[in-house]
Amino acid sequence: MAITYLVIQDYLNKIAAKGNLDPEGSGHGVFWDGDYASFSTGVVPGKKCSGVPVPILNQTDLVNSAFYQILKAGWCTMPAMPQMPRKGPYVTDTGYSIKLDNGTVVTGAQVLSDIEDWLKAGAPEFGSVGKGTS
Repeated sequence: MAITYLVIQDYLNKIAAKGNLDPEGSGHGVFWDGDYASFSTGVVPGKKCSGVPVPILNQTDLVNSAFYQILKAGWCTMPAMPQMPRKGPYVTDTGYSIKLDNGTVVTGAQVLSDIEDWLKAGAPEFGSVGKGTS
């Protein structure tokens, strides 16, 4: 399966649905549910790091984009932002997996690998990052 923005959205939706807290009450909401242009150029609503709004995609270093880093571990020090989804379960947990709408089961490690590959490929909306969960 090609890793595209729609796949990234599906991953984030499934992670959120499996989480112990609803992202709607988080302050940032479901910021990934919009269009690609808003995701690729926008900021995480209601979040700042060291007093500066947090870009969803770090255009100068895509692999260090906040939405990806915070799935792997805590992020930012001022204020400290815990790993997401807050209160887990986390994609880094042993045995973590999500089930996509097409029935494919994707492990947490694969989710992180696919997101990283997508970011390394330039975060293409419809791109052809071919690794992943085929």
